[in-house]
Amino acid sequence: MIITFKGGIFSRLLRFQRWTWRVHVDGREHLNQLYAGNKRFLFCFWHGKYVPLFPLLKGYQACVVSSQSARGSVIAEICRNFGYQSAQIPDQPWHESFRLMEKVLSKAQVGGTAVDGPLGPRHRVKSGVIRIVSELGFYLLPISVDSRRKIVFKKRWDRMEFPLPFTRVCLVIGEPIKVPLKVRPRQMRDLADNLAETIAKLDKKAENMTRKKEA
Repeated sequence: MIITFKGGIFSRLLRFQRWTWRVHVDGREHLNQLYAGNKRFLFCFWHGKYVPLFPLLKGYQACVVSSQSARGSVIAEICRNFGYQSAQIPDQPWHESFRLMEKVLSKAQVGGTAVDGPLGPRHRVKSGVIRIVSELGFYLLPISVDSRRKIVFKKRWDRMEFPLPFTRVCLVIGEPIKVPLKVRPRQMRDLADNLAETIAKLDKKAENMTRKKEA
């Protein structure tokens, strides 16, 4: 009951926020090409950036993966309020989490997950994400978002960002990344590091866009 209440309140707040934001999107063609072509892909973003993505990506039928925890349950409730599917995966043991995540995503065209979550380290991509998309034949779709005026929760490990009302919000979508089938263990870390570098570049691009003077 408390989870439902929290998720409902937070969803209403985000809907109001979205109504006030001045939103700019860069790279939407990458997303639309994959979606319209029925390609399977995984939205990849940092844990600290996920809050504004709920309203910004509304309308895309994605399955969002979160942890099996109280916080993860609130996220799952928010997902339902915005029309997404949701799946909660236990943090431990790792092999069991991997199996469950693979099972959930095997039934979806589009997935979404914080690639450095749920517990960090911050901005370090988990190599298990690479293994999953390799097994399922998904594309990786790196994304980032930034806002000109926001609250940053600096005491959290992920430094979560919460955009304020009536601000400029910029969503940046990178080019899809195709991961080889049956990727070798030695390749996984290299691909994970490459994904982290790509998202970092999108972070910078989104940050520059939010600070650009509007015409």
